[in-house]
Amino acid sequence: MDLSKHFILLNGEPKTLQIDAIQRNGINGYSVRFKNNKRTYNYGRDKVVWLNNPEWKDPIQCKVFVDGKLQNGIREIWRFDNYGHSCWRVIYNSGFVQDDAAGRIVVTQSCLQEAVSKDVFVYMKNVATINTLGKDEQHPNGVLSSIYNKVDFIADDLAAACYLNPAKNKPKKLSHSDLIYPFGCNASQKIAVSNAFEHQISVIQGPPGTGKTQTILNIIANIVRQGKTVMVVSNNNSATTNVQEKLEKYGVGFIAAALGNKDNKEHFIANQPTLPLELEQWDLSLQDSIKTKRTLHDALHQLDRVYALQNKLAELRQELQAVELEWEHFKLEQDISDCKDSYRSANSSHVIWLWLKLQSIAEDVDVKQFGVFQRIKLWWMKLMCKYKWHIRLSFDAANLQPLIIELQILYYVNRCKELAAEIADKEQQLRTYDAKNLTKTLTDSSLTLLEASLHDKYKKGRAVFADTDNLRFQADEFQKQYPVVLSTTFSARSCMFGDAPYDYLIMDEASQVSSDTGTLALTCAKNAVIVGDTKQLPNVETEEDRMKLREIVKPYNIADGYDCAEYSFLESVLKIIPNVTETMLREHYRCHPRIINFCNQKFYGGNLLVMTEDKGEENVLSAFKTAKGNHAIGNFNQREIDVVKEEVLPILSDVGSIGIVTPYNNQVDAFNHQLNHVKAGTIHKYQGREEDTIIMSVVDNQISEFADDAKMLNVAVSRAQKRFCLVVTGNEQEKHSNIMDLLDYIAYNNCMVTESKLASIFDYLYEQYTEQRMAFLENHPQISEYVSENLTYSLIGEVLASDAAYNYLKVLCHVPLRQVVKDTSMMSPEELKYASNCNTHLDFLIINRVSKQPVLAIETDGYSYHNDETEQHQRDLMKDHILSNYGLPLLRLSTKGSGEREKIISSLNMVIC
Repeated sequence: MDLSKHFILLNGEPKTLQIDAIQRNGINGYSVRFKNNKRTYNYGRDKVVWLNNPEWKDPIQCKVFVDGKLQNGIREIWRFDNYGHSCWRVIYNSGFVQDDAAGRIVVTQSCLQEAVSKDVFVYMKNVATINTLGKDEQHPNGVLSSIYNKVDFIADDLAAACYLNPAKNKPKKLSHSDLIYPFGCNASQKIAVSNAFEHQISVIQGPPGTGKTQTILNIIANIVRQGKTVMVVSNNNSATTNVQEKLEKYGVGFIAAALGNKDNKEHFIANQPTLPLELEQWDLSLQDSIKTKRTLHDALHQLDRVYALQNKLAELRQELQAVELEWEHFKLEQDISDCKDSYRSANSSHVIWLWLKLQSIAEDVDVKQFGVFQRIKLWWMKLMCKYKWHIRLSFDAANLQPLIIELQILYYVNRCKELAAEIADKEQQLRTYDAKNLTKTLTDSSLTLLEASLHDKYKKGRAVFADTDNLRFQADEFQKQYPVVLSTTFSARSCMFGDAPYDYLIMDEASQVSSDTGTLALTCAKNAVIVGDTKQLPNVETEEDRMKLREIVKPYNIADGYDCAEYSFLESVLKIIPNVTETMLREHYRCHPRIINFCNQKFYGGNLLVMTEDKGEENVLSAFKTAKGNHAIGNFNQREIDVVKEEVLPILSDVGSIGIVTPYNNQVDAFNHQLNHVKAGTIHKYQGREEDTIIMSVVDNQISEFADDAKMLNVAVSRAQKRFCLVVTGNEQEKHSNIMDLLDYIAYNNCMVTESKLASIFDYLYEQYTEQRMAFLENHPQISEYVSENLTYSLIGEVLASDAAYNYLKVLCHVPLRQVVKDTSMMSPEELKYASNCNTHLDFLIINRVSKQPVLAIETDGYSYHNDETEQHQRDLMKDHILSNYGLPLLRLSTKGSGEREKIISSLNMVIC
């Protein structure tokens, strides 16, 4: 029998090459005769696996590794499928045949065989020609372009294959053993570390001050402990230097080699780290290892509860801060004194429920026509108001507005008490854990296990490499001795000394990495962890380069997400790979709560958990407006510099370190020329840095699109740990902007009254009202005309969640028109009467959650109630006229209309542009 196209496993071992003949022996087994042996052996059916119908692989398009070593001189490659598991037969030019079913043979194909992958790769290669890094006489198109020209094979098991064609090469799911956390962790960091070992490609979004370096270090520790290798890259050396310094601080820096360009490699060769003297002490017996693992698991189990309590506490404190601040504004608007002690305790949600019931009464057409049951309910509510909650106002069903205000006061008073009580309860629960000691136990146990694995790895000593060429000749030994390699993204390929890829690539600051360099870096490893923040600054590109990039992409039929003119590498990965596993680090530890909350509300959709504490410090946020006038000339503004020198710096005594940031180099130069003791820098240069106090000089007379860039403002504000001072023109601005939102935010937090004719919306109050109103309408089917209100609310919520550009917007329901319009001087008497009626509401109001200002009103018009023949139509016209006069856009959606989603998106895009 010809066995050349068969693959036979006996007791799990490949034996085809030793078999002379095999045949079935009844229905329960096989008879086997081996070569050079006349005896016949019988095997039970469960001991034999007989595979056929192999799949041929083109040796030209494949690479074969045996025990990790690349093989040459391959004539034929055959794959036999064993229920999804690959069994390989490799035939060499010499005629030697090698079978494997245990994973010793690994065969990879080049993903560049695929048209999609090849097109994207060729596009990136052309983009590399305009990358100015490394251009010289030897490399007129730059070093990056020459590196691309050398790449003709990208294995389909590399991370790059998933990026170049994710439809064909979907990222794989992985499994992992127990993880360690020698550098400490929190709830979201723990999830991020776990995801890194469960998915071939994962993304970590690291907003300012959330500990992304700590997360990277824990991932590195687990990779090394598992006996694997990792390349850590970034757009610049500062991020990788930070990683190296932290490894050295914990006594394990000897596992890392800082490479990259030629100078770095030579510096490494000249300063190869020696093994620590205490290495011998890191040995751990099996019994001690089991005990340490148990200790770690016990600590981690308790810490999971601690993390949950800490995060809940952060949420409650943020909520209490928001409601107390809003309560201060409410008291100012209603001209009332603090009256917490004069109101009886009540459940805040019950207060909202009563408000909703009263509102439904107020909206009834004719109270006098109430039936017996309705009158009994009305009488019961009167008693509730008077005797249960001690509301002193009379109950006038014809004019419930004063009573509703009383209920709003009652809500604020009691919600503050409830939150304070919840905080006290969580603090008490947290005190039952020794969080500090548990964290120390976790980190110490983790470090002990890491050190034990390093002892086993290095107990026989380590090799010394003579020169940089030696790194290439001894590539396998180098990877064994230095499982962690640090490099710039640009130089990643030059750190591939052998044929075997790294197990992992960790790319830090990926929002600053261009896709052409990022793609090459992905070719270095099987798995990738992409770390960055899409809300922070990308790499700087000139307009000339952008124009070139827009021309380069035109001939290619590739997905939009690859466009290097539009997207950083991090943005590209998120757009290109469907449902890529993404973890946001939520816990923020750097800035004062009032500082980071601007970034949280404006850029992160309120998703950050602020772990720092507000102790009532004064002047945390301040704004200084210059006199009106055209003081800025050529991106330089002496008037703002004078304000900083004469008004800002004199009040900043004993505030620690101070930094001045500004969008423009000319202003930086002027500041540094005129100030000796405080250093200024562009916002781009300040990314990754922090100071106790940050002063921001905007410069522009009319705030430009460049200075107002959302990512630049996010970086500028989040550099400040304790105080932030904004210096800006006093000129009226032609359009609203991100910086104007910051001004409004500062004013709101300092309880200052803004000059807008539209009022700041009490969004916390109306958010609770909105949630309960939606539930109220669902449970009261007799109000059938409001069914569309729930549907529209859900649709608006879906739209706001669909685009990160809407992160700072919030939808509220049923907000009184009089609550929106502050200055009534532009209304006619008839309009004022209409607007002041407690029944006159906006169905939906989309507000800026940062400035608390309304941006778009949306009305849902039922045809029978709002058609041209109805009295309501005349009221609609009056509402339209009022909102038009006050500059608040209004979108009307008809229950008989279509394309509501598109209309909402179009209206939103018009008001936020």
